[in-house]
Amino acid sequence: MTGASGFVGGAVVDRLLAQGHEVLGLSRRPVALRPGLEHRRWDLTTGVLADPPPVDAVVHAAAHVDEWDPWAVHEAVTVDGTRAVLDTWPRAKVVLVSSCSVYPLRAPSRPRHVFTEDVPVTTRPLSAYSRAKGAQEQVVLARIGSVVLRPHAVHGPDDPTLLPRLERARRHGRLVCPGSSDTLVHLTDVRLVAEAATAACESVCGTEVLNVADARALPLIEVAAGVAAGNGWTERPLLTGPAVAWTAALALEATARLTRASTPPLLTAYAVSHLAVSRVFDTARLRQRLGVEPGPTDLSRWRHESTVRGAGDSYG
Repeated sequence: MTGASGFVGGAVVDRLLAQGHEVLGLSRRPVALRPGLEHRRWDLTTGVLADPPPVDAVVHAAAHVDEWDPWAVHEAVTVDGTRAVLDTWPRAKVVLVSSCSVYPLRAPSRPRHVFTEDVPVTTRPLSAYSRAKGAQEQVVLARIGSVVLRPHAVHGPDDPTLLPRLERARRHGRLVCPGSSDTLVHLTDVRLVAEAATAACESVCGTEVLNVADARALPLIEVAAGVAAGNGWTERPLLTGPAVAWTAALALEATARLTRASTPPLLTAYAVSHLAVSRVFDTARLRQRLGVEPGPTDLSRWRHESTVRGAGDSYG
């Protein structure tokens, strides 16, 4: 399990152990050891792991997640690091935790907000992260029998990515969100990702690409209100509308690049794409191939609980 100390990786480790598997956790940071779990420190940019033990399957969740960092960093960690994982275990089954960010903003056929796995990967990624995930998929899918999982907007306790962005959007008594009230946001429970990854390890399916998302997409106003309630925020949602959000994001990005800012602006095009564009991800193939049934979105779990996993780390 690569990225074992991260938000998603930690959830997958928990699920694998609960199902009785022995797990080798790999990450730069330590993890809490338990029966059935061994841990080794591994920085993917150093190349092949020395003296790797034999394994039946590799769940690869490690990736560089800071969208604002330059392409060279994403390439070194996410793309070249994936090659190092495959070279370390040349015959093991690989289950990649990818992302729905590899899709274009609109599906090529109607309804244009619904995405099946047959929609081609975008040729115009909104961030270096999206570009790297697409390249990472190509590396993994070259190995017969690999499974690529594509979650979208993964949520759960102590989510280190989207929840902090929403928290920073609390301004003057309002929770400012891009998009409109009826924009459909399709979230993915981190427990569902863990279930899908475990099922993929245990399955005998062939090479697959599978969307992973909750049972149904929710209106943005429902998501904003639910997250605020779950975290005890008193701010009322203020929806800017997509046009304002895109304009602001592009202007802020341009200013940040002009000033060579080391941190991303409050709003980026990549962030806007998660909340300001209606996107629904078809999960029929997930149910058919792996027998995994997505459940309803539980926004009450999307809250701060601790600072143990994933915070401040780029690739577990």
